[in-house]
Amino acid sequence: MKATRVPFLLFLLCATLICACSKQKSAFNEADAPHHFKELKTVEALLETQPEQALDSVIVLRKRSSQMPFSALDDNELRLREVQAQYKNRCLTKDSPDLASVVAFYDSLAALFPDDADLQFLLANANYYKGVESAFANEDVEAFTHYLKALDVMQQRDSWDDTPYANRFIALTYTRLSEILYRYGIRDAAFETCHKAASYYESEADQAAMMRFEAAIFQSQKDYDKAMSLFEKAEQRMPVGDEPMQLVVGAKLFELQQLDSAVPHLARAFANGDRFARVDAAAKLAEIFRDKGMADQELAYTRYYVENSLMETRLTSHRMEIEYLFDEFSNPKAEATPKESNNFSSLLMLSLFLLLVIAFMAYIIYRNRRRISHIENKITDIVQKHEQENADKDLEMEQVTQRLNAPSIDFDEAWKSFSESAIVKKIQQSVEGKDIMIKSVGVYPKLKLKEMDYIELVKEANRCFPDFSSRFLKDFPDLNVADLRHSCLALLGLNDAEIAVLEGISYSGTNRRTKKILTVIGQGNNLEQALLSYLNNNY
Repeated sequence: MKATRVPFLLFLLCATLICACSKQKSAFNEADAPHHFKELKTVEALLETQPEQALDSVIVLRKRSSQMPFSALDDNELRLREVQAQYKNRCLTKDSPDLASVVAFYDSLAALFPDDADLQFLLANANYYKGVESAFANEDVEAFTHYLKALDVMQQRDSWDDTPYANRFIALTYTRLSEILYRYGIRDAAFETCHKAASYYESEADQAAMMRFEAAIFQSQKDYDKAMSLFEKAEQRMPVGDEPMQLVVGAKLFELQQLDSAVPHLARAFANGDRFARVDAAAKLAEIFRDKGMADQELAYTRYYVENSLMETRLTSHRMEIEYLFDEFSNPKAEATPKESNNFSSLLMLSLFLLLVIAFMAYIIYRNRRRISHIENKITDIVQKHEQENADKDLEMEQVTQRLNAPSIDFDEAWKSFSESAIVKKIQQSVEGKDIMIKSVGVYPKLKLKEMDYIELVKEANRCFPDFSSRFLKDFPDLNVADLRHSCLALLGLNDAEIAVLEGISYSGTNRRTKKILTVIGQGNNLEQALLSYLNNNY
């Protein structure tokens, strides 16, 4: 017991000495602030609500500073507000004030007053807008570094209730980080920062914007279903039109082999999308034009795809730097040695405190070494046992999953689902009760199906009979997409006269197509029965 009291008494003695020697620094307030404290505070408030008026106020203050020199405190804050106002009014240029010295000034000042929220917020703003300047100069790594520094300052405090616009500032910083991460293809980190930004945003417009950004990330991963779902949710919150969804729509049509319908959507995505959307659209358009034998168009899109691949190679070094910076920020290592203080006695007492803590911990570790070793051995045995049990469970689950995923459907149930679907009933009802004869195409022009009706019909067939369209065209390579649509209509029990009206072509053209399909399939002289036989044999 006596041995254990010694390090404990030393610990209390050291803590008492540190408290006695430490000198509380006064907070930075209006009494110690620059002469233009209130004027600059007014500019800060205007920046969030009336940026044009804020820029005018900055210009007035800048003229006054040229007539009578401002203090260092005034001048540095004025330069920061000037860059903020120019950015918010979209007039930032290469001639705007460089904020490097402003960042250094506030960094040193905030170290002296770590509890002053205003100073810390000014330091975060200085880092953020220095990052904006770097991004404007296409220096993404430097911009990313300053955004991280701004975020680090904001995370030092548990709450910013006393500082207006702090939550939105944090959200904007996370947004800038996610934009750079996305631009360099670091998608997992982009998702993470995107979700954190969304947690700080409050308005519907900001929430919708983050949904569209997340949808763009899914789109770049070619997960078009999730992307479409998020685009639609964002559109419900804050409508902006269907332009962001062009790549998703084009890609879905491309998957369904409806190439002619896919081309205009992919072309719009290539013209207006971000870099990943343009690359994806270019690859698909090049493939489409290659199949059509249109060499000039294929070459143009292929060239863009190759040039982008070369650009990604050049960006590799920047990507590695950005990944490293984000990893260091997200997973900080053990705290480094505290910064040197101007107060030598405080540093000496802090060093003594650390030495005593280390000695105390070493004593505890030495005394309990055997007990810890025994516990570690037991933990190792338990972990190994659990790992083996988990491995056995994983193997069992994998086997069960393989059995469940084996392709097997009930044909009767699938056919019932298909025949009772909305699109099938819609098409059947459109011709029901009408005396459609061989020469009825001109009589019923309004019965001609729209493009979306064909898409829904093929999509429904694929839902009920998995991969029907791709398997059908693969099994019968002499047939095309038009033959596939014709076959889907024949499955509804429609005759050639009715199909001719729905397709908007002549009866003779419809009849020739029916004979062509029967010849290729090679089963009897009734197309409906031949197709049902094909489905029954393959599902």
